Amino acid sequence: MITKKASLLFSALLIFTMVLSACAPASGTTEPPPEASAEPSVEATAEPAATEVPAVKDPNRPLKIISVQHALCAWDSFWCTEEDAIREAARVLGVEVEILGPDKLDMEKTAQLIEQAVAANPDGLIVTIADADLLREPLMRAIDAGIPVVAFNSGAGPEADNIPYLTLFAQDEHLAGYQAAKRLATAAGAGTHSAVCINHGVGAYWGDTRCAGFKVGMDEVGIPSEVLGIGDDPAESTTVIGDYYVAHPEADIFITLGPTGANPFYAFVENQGLTAADITHGTFDLSPEINEHIKSGLTQFGIDQQPFLQGYDAIQTIVLLLRYGVTPTMPITPTGPGFVTIANIDTVGALAGTYR
Repeated sequence: MITKKASLLFSALLIFTMVLSACAPASGTTEPPPEASAEPSVEATAEPAATEVPAVKDPNRPLKIISVQHALCAWDSFWCTEEDAIREAARVLGVEVEILGPDKLDMEKTAQLIEQAVAANPDGLIVTIADADLLREPLMRAIDAGIPVVAFNSGAGPEADNIPYLTLFAQDEHLAGYQAAKRLATAAGAGTHSAVCINHGVGAYWGDTRCAGFKVGMDEVGIPSEVLGIGDDPAESTTVIGDYYVAHPEADIFITLGPTGANPFYAFVENQGLTAADITHGTFDLSPEINEHIKSGLTQFGIDQQPFLQGYDAIQTIVLLLRYGVTPTMPITPTGPGFVTIANIDTVGALAGTYR
């Protein structure tokens, strides 16, 4: 008979071995520019989190963990995988979990939900750091109250965010945008090009940082680029992209930041009668629609950040700390970027919406 402890250890082993070929950048990938690896200023550096290790380890300790995130499955399909991972980790590890998030991208509301979570005094808190400056105060209240905090999906790390949470499970957003620019510039080939970063997360760390990395990569190869902000309404976003293209017909390289941007982009392409001969497109994340367009050749790649791994490990880290006294060893565990292309879409694409 498998004990709960054995089940926990097996789960830990299983999730850390879920790394496929897409999770590592291809050999020869350009190193990130200095902006991507600059050390934070002294003023922006947080002291390491003072982790309280349980004096008596209790593998059967009941736990309540709250997840506060800037997006929900109900309005952003990418988050369905994150939430499935959170709930699966809770089921396997035998803990109670509650998921909180705004009904649209609203960082003020996200900060209020963190306040609500802290007031509930959970055993642990997992959060997305989509705006460190706005979320710092409520998160410091949680940390000062002795509530362990783990970041996932979005953030720059405890020091850069100046919030002493335990650890971060996320991809390097600047590096991902930078590498995307390099790949798209190569795919576009010789000639005069103009690039656009279609950002449905304007004002959020992940959206702005991806586009910033993209601009650096394009600047290095002499291709002008702009940021086009859209919202989370598909029809409205399709119109915004179409209007931009009418005003800028020279635009021929596009990056979208996930299904929320990719799906309106595909509608725009269909409306304009464009093909892969007219444009060069890449996107973040995977979805059934993105997978099909990678296979058709319209989309060069989907950038895989392993959302299931992010959500599962955030919950697991809290459980390992509070039940076994195991503290995280690294401030950041990178989960991407990994590039899913026509060469590996059949392998990785099969996991889209479940584990990727």
